[in-house]
Amino acid sequence: MIAMQYRFVLPADYDMGIITRRIRDNGAKLDGFPGLVFKAYLYADRQDAQLGAQENSYAPFYLWRESQAMQRFLCSPGFAALTAAFGWPQILCWPVLHAPDAAMLAGCRVACRRLTPVAPFSDLTSATQPPEQPGALLAWDTARWERLEMGFTPEMPAQPDPGADYFRIGHLSPGS
Repeated sequence: MIAMQYRFVLPADYDMGIITRRIRDNGAKLDGFPGLVFKAYLYADRQDAQLGAQENSYAPFYLWRESQAMQRFLCSPGFAALTAAFGWPQILCWPVLHAPDAAMLAGCRVACRRLTPVAPFSDLTSATQPPEQPGALLAWDTARWERLEMGFTPEMPAQPDPGADYFRIGHLSPGS
């Protein structure tokens, strides 16, 4: 499996209602996409004090069963429309070490992304241990030696992790 994310940083005065409307109007279009495990339509509004975001962003997160499915999406008219609206993104991809059961994510409204470096010459078995949080995804980027933990929860935690980025989940598209 492959985790994939791109992020568009939007101006500080950007009307985030445009993003939430776009998600509402287009979110279900990827429901059932072949080879997709799920897509979380993530966004952060800097006016949302609970999230603590420093900038407005739109940052969809995908979990693909295989690279061919990801390729079909990236070559699709939907991705072309996205890039026409927001620009050409840098796409981050991670081989997945542990994936959540997509059915567990149905009631989740908040995503927490934590990227941590993997120290050179460290014991890699510790970096690949399943995440402590139920419903979290674990992946790594061995080109940059980073570990990704993406957690999904129904609401913002009472004690947010200061080293993590938090996003609202506008829609969750289940794959096929």
